[in-house]
Amino acid sequence: MWCKLGQYHRLSEDGINEIMMLIGERILKLAQIKEAKIDSTPLEASRYDKHADYNPHYECKMDKAHITMIGTYPVFMTHTNGTASDSRELIKHIKALKEMNADIDFYSADGGYDSFLNRADIWYHLNAKPVISYSSNAVVNKEGEIERIDHWVNKMWKKGGNVHAKIEDKLRFLYENGRCEQVGMYLRNENIRDNLFMILYKKRGECEPKHGHIKETVKFDIRRVRAESRKLYSLLSFVAYQFLILTELQNNIQTKNSFGRFF
Repeated sequence: MWCKLGQYHRLSEDGINEIMMLIGERILKLAQIKEAKIDSTPLEASRYDKHADYNPHYECKMDKAHITMIGTYPVFMTHTNGTASDSRELIKHIKALKEMNADIDFYSADGGYDSFLNRADIWYHLNAKPVISYSSNAVVNKEGEIERIDHWVNKMWKKGGNVHAKIEDKLRFLYENGRCEQVGMYLRNENIRDNLFMILYKKRGECEPKHGHIKETVKFDIRRVRAESRKLYSLLSFVAYQFLILTELQNNIQTKNSFGRFF
C-alpha cells in the first residue's frame, strides 16, 4: 500500500484503490440507492502532449476516467488511455461493486457497452437488471428465447440441467456452463420488449452533468502531470471528491453535491 520515495512516503495506486473502495462501500450503505450507472469521461491533456492519445470523438488529446455512480454518487473509477474501449472496463466495475456488497436493482450504460456478455455479467454477479442501450435496428434474438433456453438446459441434463426450474435458475445454470452469451441474448430480448426500458435508461443521463461537476470541484484532467503519475493523480482527485460526497451523507445535508461551504 505504501511505497518509499527517499525520506518520504506516499500511497501507491493500490493504496488509493483501497481507499476508494472503502469510501465507495460507505457511500453505498448510507445512500441506500438501488440504481447504478457507468460512463466514461475525458481527462483532457495539452494539445502538445506526446504521451496522450488523440480521441477523434472528443477531438482532443486525453486519457479516460470510467466512473460508476449510485444515483449521482460516484463510487468507483478506473483510468485508461484516451482511446481504450469502454466495454472492456465494465467487468472491473462489476467486480468492485460486488466486493462492496452493492445491493442494486438496475445497472445502466450506453451503447458502448452493448454486448451479450456484459448483460450476462451484470445479471449474474450483481443480481441486477442490465439497462444497456441497443441499436435502433436490434431484433429479438431467437437463441435468447425460452424454447432455446430450454433446449440447451435439457441438452446438459447430465450436468444438472432442469427444464422445469425457474427461469432465473436456468439462466444461472447456463452461465455457469459456458452459455454466457445466450444468457445475455435473453436479457437483451427482455430489454427490447420492456415498455419501461426508456424510463429506466433516462437515469443514465445524470452521468455527464455529474462528471462536469467533478471537473469543476477538483483537478480532473492530465494537463501538466507527468505521464507515469497520471493514473495516480486522477484517482487521488476522484477520492477527494468522494470524501466531499461522504461528508454530506454522514451529516445528512439536504442540498446534495454543493460544496461551496467547504472552501
